[in-house]
Amino acid sequence: MVRMTFEVTQPWVVYTYGLTHDGWWPLWNSTRVLGRARIVMECAVCGMRKIATIPMPRLGPVPQPASGRHPIREQFLAEHAHPYRGAPMSWARPLLNPAAHLDGIDLTALAMRLEADLNG
Repeated sequence: MVRMTFEVTQPWVVYTYGLTHDGWWPLWNSTRVLGRARIVMECAVCGMRKIATIPMPRLGPVPQPASGRHPIREQFLAEHAHPYRGAPMSWARPLLNPAAHLDGIDLTALAMRLEADLNG
């Protein structure tokens, strides 16, 4: 089952879970059998997509990082802070997360973006 969430402090960063799962079956993508979890991290501003492979224990509880986020996620967030990110419709993937549009999606800007993408 694929599940998508986004970083609350940086809503342009989206996480996709489901490449691996916590159950034991099927074995070929079980985090417990493989000993690792895989999460897709994607930035809507620059369009970069990275798959994080995080070690997981095969048995027992999963350890929680002190900060609440794995260091791989912390690094991705730091790399994609984008202080000068511009208007959401100027991003590489403007519709990746509609929650990143704080005032809602501007339909005029969306129409201009679609026209520009189709024409050029």
